[in-house]
Amino acid sequence: MVADDIADQLPAVLREALTNTARHAHATAVDAEATATRPPLRVADNGRSIDPARTRCGGLANLHARAVEPGGTLTLTPRRPTGTVLEWTVPLPADNG
Repeated sequence: MVADDIADQLPAVLREALTNTARHAHATAVDAEATATRPPLRVADNGRSIDPARTRCGGLANLHARAVEPGGTLTLTPRRPTGTVLEWTVPLPADNG
């Protein structure tokens, strides 16, 4: 249901999101969901929340670039009571017609 180039990006984006969680969040649980709807990828952890003012660098910059190249977005929001929610949203076929 998604374009091949988008489908090819999903495993790399998921891997990067999980790596960032393991390295930085000190989480004890992670929920990951990949769907053919919006957003195609959502990763939520119960670790330290990311500072919204933090400049994207390293892995986050890579995730952002993978989202914006096809016209999508990368959103990072705090999860309550603790953690971060990452949503990687890219155009889907239903968005174009």
